[in-house]
Amino acid sequence: MPTAPIPPIGADPDLAGAVNPAEATPAPGFGDALANGLTQISDLEHGADALIQDVATGGPTKVHEAMVAQTESALAIDLLVQVRDRGLEAYQEIMRLQL
Repeated sequence: MPTAPIPPIGADPDLAGAVNPAEATPAPGFGDALANGLTQISDLEHGADALIQDVATGGPTKVHEAMVAQTESALAIDLLVQVRDRGLEAYQEIMRLQL
């Protein structure tokens, strides 16, 4: 009864013929997530401003739609400020560590 050869240490037999890890693109990190979040918040702000301007000029947008968009934008900004504050607190805590 023939037996299969033992693979080298660190080699995954399930990944035989897979893409070389050095050639694979890295997974998005915290900076990418933060940039995407800032872009989404900016889009919310611009959308809310456009709806408010449409209401002010007599466009077809209803007042409650503009108010909902403005509230969503304000909540997103509040969340951004909280994330910034928590990140700053974490940084300050790390800087206080004594090595």
